[in-house]
Amino acid sequence: MEKFNNLAVLILAAGTSSRLGKPKQLLKIKHKTFIQIAIDKALELSSNVTVVLGYKHEDFEEIIRPSSINIIKNPNYLEGMGSSIAFGVSKINNAQKVLIMLCDQPLIPLEHFKKLIEKSDRSENTIICSKYKNKNAVPTIFPKIYFENLEQLSGDEGAKKLFKINPLDFVILEDTYSIDIDTKEDWIKFNTKIYK
Repeated sequence: MEKFNNLAVLILAAGTSSRLGKPKQLLKIKHKTFIQIAIDKALELSSNVTVVLGYKHEDFEEIIRPSSINIIKNPNYLEGMGSSIAFGVSKINNAQKVLIMLCDQPLIPLEHFKKLIEKSDRSENTIICSKYKNKNAVPTIFPKIYFENLEQLSGDEGAKKLFKINPLDFVILEDTYSIDIDTKEDWIKFNTKIYK
């Protein structure tokens, strides 16, 4: 597949997974960790891939196989997602837009990311987000004009506030693909669906 040269991909993988009780980045589907699944998809889309680590970053670095990705550690990861977005975007070079994705949504198909990119290419200066469960959310593409706004995020405040005050469009994602594992119960339900 041809990669999108003007696109950077930012994978957020710095959280503590406190409600789950163990790092969700290391959960596995068929022997592949969530963080590796996210990296593999990102590398299908772009050669400019950055992973933001934080909690137990040494453990994750050991299992991420060697590649050309940029691995960075957010020293303020405990402050929340906004902090990791700001830190990650500040380290991005040579890109006209950034695709922000989470490492804990392993079922999102590559085709959905491609649709986001294609819509972004047709919509200059428009934020292109995913829409599922009647909400606008990540994965989302932000053109470069929003990088400064993203770098000003802090704490646990995500980028959704930018949705409300800027041009926005979306690509529908089926709810079944949007599953997000936050608790032990979520993980049990997830495995029931995957391996039934």
